[in-house]
Amino acid sequence: MSEINFTVTERGYDIVEVNKYITMIQQEYANAVAWGEEMEKKYEELKKSVEDYGMYFTISEDNQSEVVESIFRELSSTVAKAKADADRRNAEAVEAAREQAREIKRQAMENSVEIRTQNTTIMNNLKAISDMINVVLEKGMQY
Repeated sequence: MSEINFTVTERGYDIVEVNKYITMIQQEYANAVAWGEEMEKKYEELKKSVEDYGMYFTISEDNQSEVVESIFRELSSTVAKAKADADRRNAEAVEAAREQAREIKRQAMENSVEIRTQNTTIMNNLKAISDMINVVLEKGMQY
């Protein structure tokens, strides 16, 4: 699966981009399901055609049911694989988005700690400068 990158905003990922991606995955899944249902309909039509018209194919009368059943099994397997693949890709996309969200949160927390540390250092430096100025002013007033 290719890497998915969403725009990062103040509050996480760009919700419009994430929603578009989820909609795309849902549409792919719906397409796979629709394709599978269409294949099942075609199988039923084929089966009915064989039953109604008898020898319609170049296969022998003896193995028609076997061939049709084999085709149905293959189609069913293909549909199941398509559904499973769509579900897997959807789950992977959701997990990738969650992982990126966790990473952004971790980075935000690290940045917050760093900023607080810098603020504490600045405040301590300002306090030291203020203390020095007060000492200088007090000595200046003594003379």
